[in-house]
Amino acid sequence: MRVWEFADNKAMPTDLVREQDFILRVRRMQRVGTPHLVINLVLNALDVISKSRAALEAVQQRLQEFAKVTNGSYNEMSNGDVFLAWEETPNTHALPTQIVNAILPDGHGVEDTSQFLLTYQMPRDYTPLRERTNHYVEVVHASGMSNDVPSQALRSDTARGPLTAWSVDQITRLLSDIDLRRYGRTQPIYSYQADASWKAVSEEYFVSFEDLRRERFPKLEIITPEHLFLALCESIDHRLLGMLVDHKETITGRPIHLNLSVSSIIGAAFAKFTHSIPLNQRGLICFELHRGDLLQDFALTMNAIQVLKKEGFKVAIDSVTPDMVNFINLVGFNTDFIKINVSKDRAEQLADPAIRKGLAQIPSNKLIFFRCDNDKALATGLELGVSKFQGWLIDDAVAKRP
Repeated sequence: MRVWEFADNKAMPTDLVREQDFILRVRRMQRVGTPHLVINLVLNALDVISKSRAALEAVQQRLQEFAKVTNGSYNEMSNGDVFLAWEETPNTHALPTQIVNAILPDGHGVEDTSQFLLTYQMPRDYTPLRERTNHYVEVVHASGMSNDVPSQALRSDTARGPLTAWSVDQITRLLSDIDLRRYGRTQPIYSYQADASWKAVSEEYFVSFEDLRRERFPKLEIITPEHLFLALCESIDHRLLGMLVDHKETITGRPIHLNLSVSSIIGAAFAKFTHSIPLNQRGLICFELHRGDLLQDFALTMNAIQVLKKEGFKVAIDSVTPDMVNFINLVGFNTDFIKINVSKDRAEQLADPAIRKGLAQIPSNKLIFFRCDNDKALATGLELGVSKFQGWLIDDAVAKRP
């Protein structure tokens, strides 16, 4: 296992961002199940490249262009090697030969291409491909450049800006060492009563990402990009479910909403959680599935809803924005609730007649207007017959009542 080194003594950066990002891509290929061809190019096995950084960069540039014109994805590892991936088509069988020509355009012959070109058929070869990606993680660890304690690494300048696969990995490692109960928060969901009063009908129990970010990784912007935010949610879900198994008193005996990523439902943490909750208590628990999961993997989300309902839990689709209601058949999902984000920056959308018509087609008893922080959202909801609201505007109204 070697890190790229060249005659000018400049080494390639090794920070696990690239490796972790590709691992997330491989996991997604496995979940979706669509056949893919993945090719690993071990460029450091080629003498014509390994002695020159300029030669390496030239080959990487050609491979990036090749991936672009062939509708493939280009994934560069920290040591300079490359993974290319394509969805299977009748023409993908010709790609290995074309790649050899792209790498060695000047007629440098290599009798045995298997020394630098490894192929994988996904999802069939998921296990050997994961082992191969783990090899590159070990390369980075062996370089001695990724051994910072997560609590320190996440406060460094490396952890500045939007999420990366590296920072998600660091947070996942951090979560195993901290007590999430410190960051547990609740917010009531209220029902509007005939006498214009409010009645708390359930509570959402959640980990405060903002408090966690402020204390543990203040330089990170944790909500972008969305696919990494969802990966972070999955890590927190696993930790939260484990904590709730050990501390069931946190949620026992009252209606509660819990956020959950759909990929967490197929894991051991969810199975253990389900086993710990008596069947006659599960109807008090509503799992909220983020609409980002729905948009990224429709089939997996449908399966998750089916599993949750079969186990006796309630289900909500969370974080739907008003402008989405006419593009997704929300009525067709076997869910108990649809949570609509009606925050101040979304309130103008509620004035759109088409959006109001779309909202009106959803049974009002399924709608929850959340992040309700403005009078316009409240008024629109009441006009549409919505009775359930969540947000600081309602919290304030309840607190002011004698």
